Amino acid sequence: MELKWLEDFAALVRTGNFSRAAEERHVTQPAYSRRIRALEYWLGVTLFDRSSFPVQLTSAGEEFLPKAQALIADINLSRQDLRLMHAQDKTSVRIVTLHTLSISFLPPIVRDFVRENPEASISILPSVQGVEQYFEALLTGVADVLLTYDTGDTVLDADALSQIEIRQIDADRLIPVMSPSLRATLPRDWIEAQKPIPLLAYSSFSFSDRIVQPVLPRLQCSFRKVFESPLSESLRRVALDGTGVAWLPERLVRQDLKAGSLIEMEGADLAPVVTISVYKLRATRSDLVEAAWEVLCRQ
Repeated sequence: MELKWLEDFAALVRTGNFSRAAEERHVTQPAYSRRIRALEYWLGVTLFDRSSFPVQLTSAGEEFLPKAQALIADINLSRQDLRLMHAQDKTSVRIVTLHTLSISFLPPIVRDFVRENPEASISILPSVQGVEQYFEALLTGVADVLLTYDTGDTVLDADALSQIEIRQIDADRLIPVMSPSLRATLPRDWIEAQKPIPLLAYSSFSFSDRIVQPVLPRLQCSFRKVFESPLSESLRRVALDGTGVAWLPERLVRQDLKAGSLIEMEGADLAPVVTISVYKLRATRSDLVEAAWEVLCRQ
């Protein structure tokens, strides 16, 4: 299968017309039709109902559409990362990290590193997502450093552990917060609320979800998930609008708490403490990576 076949497929979904899609893809219509058929032959299913106008997806096409869109996005992001990696290989340190830590923890590290290494830079690799993918990126050399929360349940085999150096450099709390307007609708002892409380939840594949999930069953109240995202900043913005309660890093919402835009919900054992850890290969590729490691470890 070729990337252009997936892009051809997406173009026909957008236009619903073979002629317009071929024009958009800068090929003749016969050549374009052959490429669509080649994709269908490779998959072993018919993707489009050609008897309708505009052209409609079959049930197999409907099922394939989100997969094709994800493949196109992943390939393009991987290409972007590789170009970035090779273009900046000698002067840049490549980091994979959580979006939350890139906002709440990393800025002073970047500041100190650039001051001490004025010809260098730090690059965040955006396409790496998920617990296993973080460590794979580090072990395969795609990333130089991994900065993340340590959930305590990440299992690495002996071979991987022998290649990695680990430091616990700080800690944070994930605290339950909501807007004053939402708090006003709940009883004083909100944990005993009779009605389900709207919950702003982390996606199941995220590090933060692993931290928050053990807390919820200990509470007497029930929750109704109204929003889900892997990004703490996204949950924060929805919480500010009064939509639900979210467990957010204390570093991230410190100013919101001070301003009164968000309220930390009271109760015992509601705010799990999480360690912030940094990982690198023992055999690093440059002195620059070691310089970044030194800055990270003195936080």
